[in-house]
Amino acid sequence: MNAARTNFLINVGVIGAMALFFILGGKSRNVEKPAVAEAVIQTPSVPDKEEEEQLTASVLQRNRPLRINISVDDPSFLKVKVGDEIKAGDIISDNSKERERLERQKKSIKLQIENLTSKTLIAPTPPPPTPLIRSLPPSAFEEEQANISQAELKLKQAKAVLASRFKLLTTDNPERRAEFEKAGATFAIASQKIQEQEQMIAAMNDMKMQSEILQHEQSKLKQLQSELDQAQSAVDQARAKLDNSAILQSQELEQLKTNISLAESELSVAKSRLEAAKNRRQMQEYQASVEENKRIQSETQARQDYERARLQYEEALRNKEYQLAQLNISLTSIEDKIAEIPVIRSPKNGYVKKVKPWLGKDGKYSTTITIVSNNFSSKNGGSDRFNSTDNSSKSTTPSKADSKPTNPR
Repeated sequence: MNAARTNFLINVGVIGAMALFFILGGKSRNVEKPAVAEAVIQTPSVPDKEEEEQLTASVLQRNRPLRINISVDDPSFLKVKVGDEIKAGDIISDNSKERERLERQKKSIKLQIENLTSKTLIAPTPPPPTPLIRSLPPSAFEEEQANISQAELKLKQAKAVLASRFKLLTTDNPERRAEFEKAGATFAIASQKIQEQEQMIAAMNDMKMQSEILQHEQSKLKQLQSELDQAQSAVDQARAKLDNSAILQSQELEQLKTNISLAESELSVAKSRLEAAKNRRQMQEYQASVEENKRIQSETQARQDYERARLQYEEALRNKEYQLAQLNISLTSIEDKIAEIPVIRSPKNGYVKKVKPWLGKDGKYSTTITIVSNNFSSKNGGSDRFNSTDNSSKSTTPSKADSKPTNPR
């Protein structure tokens, strides 16, 4: 305890000497440079004891530890801890959660006010006069009648073509038939020749003719066989041509019948279009009468809608003004609540030396924090900043907050 007091007195003396040096230095800076040089050469004047005591008391008063008693609803309101460096005006205690909540409400209300203010209500305009409905043109079905006449003519022509070609298309093609029969006769002759040649060769074998003669007749038989093959090929080609001709004739006959069906269908469609045109005309006349009734009703409805829109516009203006008034009242109330939130700020620069343990009573929590100045702390050294004793308060057992090591700055 005596060592701490001795250390404290030494620090006070050093601080007093530094303060005196700064004062004398500030006075010498106001003098011109030649005078400064002369003042360095001359022997400085020594202040008297009373002036030195006043300066020392001023320095001690300025560097004296400051104790602040704090009473809050929640210990989380405290924003500093032991070892924190604070400056004059820094927040020590504040209900930040409530402040942030109120600020969010304030921002929301401002956005609602801006949204309402930016909304433009457009006054309704009187409805324009309803235009008259144009009358229907006179009925005319000349186009449909012409289509029916053309379809009847096409059907008549298709039937005439079928009648003229029917007999020819239902019998074989004479040219292809003659070609087929000629090829068949040639094949029969060639076959007969082969049979005769084979019989002659068989007779020669029975007569045991010379081999040279037999070989000659055998080669002749081969030649006849080749001619028979060619005749067979010609018969096949003629038959294929005859069959193909029959297919083409059948296709042509089917096409002529299809043309008749198409012509009949076109005639039916043309007649249907005439009936549809007549029905459409009747529908148009009916629709025109309906549209005229709708025009009268629309004109009446437009006048009613205009009156309704005008009343709604006036009501919307009143609602907008009422909502803006309500929001401004709410905004003022929230701003008053924000202003009522107590905030404790630091009155000086320094370090938080001590935070006493919280004491709770009747829903309130109280503590005391001690702030020491920067000069006082630095003169005592980093380790003495949180271990020096306050002469104005009694020594107590250090709390958990006091015993925590501080982070180096």
